[in-house]
Amino acid sequence: MRSHTQWLQKVVRVFTLMTALFSISATTSFSQASLFDPTFNIGSGANGTVYGIVPQDDGKVIVGGSFTEISGQPCTNLARLNADGRLDTTFPQGTDGAIYRMLKQPDGKILVGGAFTNLQGVLRQRIGRLHTNGTVDMSFDAGVAVPEGVMVLTLACQSDEKVLVGTVPPSGAFSFLKRLLPTGELDNSFIQTNVFWGSYILAICIRTNGSILVGGGFNQVNGFSASALALVATNGVLDTEFASPIQTIFAYGSPYGSGIYAMAALSDNSILMGGGFFRDGFLTNKLVLAKLTSSLAWDSSFTIDTFNSEPLTPGYVMAISLQTDGKMILGGNFQRVGGYWRQSLVRLDSDGHVDPCFDPGIGLSPFHFAEFYRGISSIALQSDGKILAAGNFGNLMSGANCITRLLPQSECGAIRVHLRKDGFGGYLVAGTCNPGGTNHLQWSTNLVDWETATSTTSPYVATSNSFWFKPELFFRVKQEY
Repeated sequence: MRSHTQWLQKVVRVFTLMTALFSISATTSFSQASLFDPTFNIGSGANGTVYGIVPQDDGKVIVGGSFTEISGQPCTNLARLNADGRLDTTFPQGTDGAIYRMLKQPDGKILVGGAFTNLQGVLRQRIGRLHTNGTVDMSFDAGVAVPEGVMVLTLACQSDEKVLVGTVPPSGAFSFLKRLLPTGELDNSFIQTNVFWGSYILAICIRTNGSILVGGGFNQVNGFSASALALVATNGVLDTEFASPIQTIFAYGSPYGSGIYAMAALSDNSILMGGGFFRDGFLTNKLVLAKLTSSLAWDSSFTIDTFNSEPLTPGYVMAISLQTDGKMILGGNFQRVGGYWRQSLVRLDSDGHVDPCFDPGIGLSPFHFAEFYRGISSIALQSDGKILAAGNFGNLMSGANCITRLLPQSECGAIRVHLRKDGFGGYLVAGTCNPGGTNHLQWSTNLVDWETATSTTSPYVATSNSFWFKPELFFRVKQEY
């Protein structure tokens, strides 16, 4: 069989970058044209997890989470960014507890849920609403509808402006699904007492017939088996005839639970589910994305590209955003999809295959401090097609943490070389490649004689040790298949 070699046309040269590298912070990365928006000047980003990100119609962006600074400027858990990514200092910032979920209503107002009791100086128990100008909407007051001590982790808005709320006590042993009127008061026509045992409610999907599909990490509702999925009627009555197609696996004497972290309704009334879950009785058959038909049966015709994280486990999907062309942008904690390097972020076509024209390069590396999520937990589309992503990650391309914005398309199927100062006087050099080949990362001092630093069949190839600075040092990636 004939061997084919593909050479990267642009060679990364350390010498030409010497002045810039030695005059900027150690988190800065240099590479070929990036998918990350260079006009989004978020600086160092947030110093803690950003759970929600909502674009406003004027181009500004509201973010919420568990942080105390953005780009080194103080702001506690809630902030607004200008269209260029810089902190909007005119925005009335702050809550006294973390924000775990944000939701933009059709009228542009923004629902905010979390663990706070004070929203911008206004008494609000775990849930509040902001006007489009960023101030608290005084006409929405849930009062004690959400009890003291619980957290709001999930929000959904019905077409009649009623608000579905997933709440959980500090123990996390069970959750409740509540519904509020547009004014924030409890909706007494809705059953508020269903108990979801085992873990959190993390996703709510309102169907066209008014019924509500609830997803999360629970395994029972009101004593009925309900592995990660349950169905309630429009008045909140549990549908005991609905059988979840997802399983809890028992292996090595311990249960391995399933979790649904995100759901999205498609135009044909089928439903996409993202998370980490099992369809059958084998640990090796863990899924991160699947589809239910309009009748809520398993759609076996939906076969997606394989997801992998290290050490070769599927990881999980925590955020789904649908484009108008049918493509889906997924965020979570994973590294490879369909053989491509797609760390924490990928775009699939409507059939579930990787879009090679949406390439985040090295990608977004999850942090490992104790929080609910690691990786991307929220994705939002701007009206200009740009993509906002938030979560618990470090952006190895720009140095910005937990918040980023991406362009809608990159160069298709490119091999890229990335050069990044490591903070110890050396440089991390990495390449991202198309799947299917053997990839060689090489260096040279004269562009004639090349030495291989490392080789791998992985789509990500990197130096195992940092290269110390040498004048006239060049790098390239060679792919053979």
